Amino acid sequence: MKVNLDAKQIQSMSMFQNITNSSAMDCIEDNGDIYFVIAEGQYGLAVGKGGFKIKKAERAFRKNIRVIEYSTDMEQFVRNMVPDITEMQVSDKIINLKIKPASRSRVIGRSGKNIHILNVFLKHFFSAEMKIK
Repeated sequence: MKVNLDAKQIQSMSMFQNITNSSAMDCIEDNGDIYFVIAEGQYGLAVGKGGFKIKKAERAFRKNIRVIEYSTDMEQFVRNMVPDITEMQVSDKIINLKIKPASRSRVIGRSGKNIHILNVFLKHFFSAEMKIK
């Protein structure tokens, strides 16, 4: 796992860590959203009771924040990113997903934005790629 971060990402991760007391491992900023990958087992710590810490971070950043919990197991990491998976097939670093029809548009995002960001995280941590059936 080798993640290259620029100064803005490091600053965002530091600010997020100070607000939530969780360990951020990676982040991507995209227009009105910031996606953070946090250390395994720290999802509850990052979100806070009733979403208090995330709301506080969103006010500080003035952006929507999405949190993804890291896992050393690639399949679990994918499930953390996309909880509405009905079927997953992994072959040679290509992950084919089947998603509940009601959640499909939310997972893919407008112009494929969400799936692109999730693929960037997969490439950073596992050198893999996700495709949706």
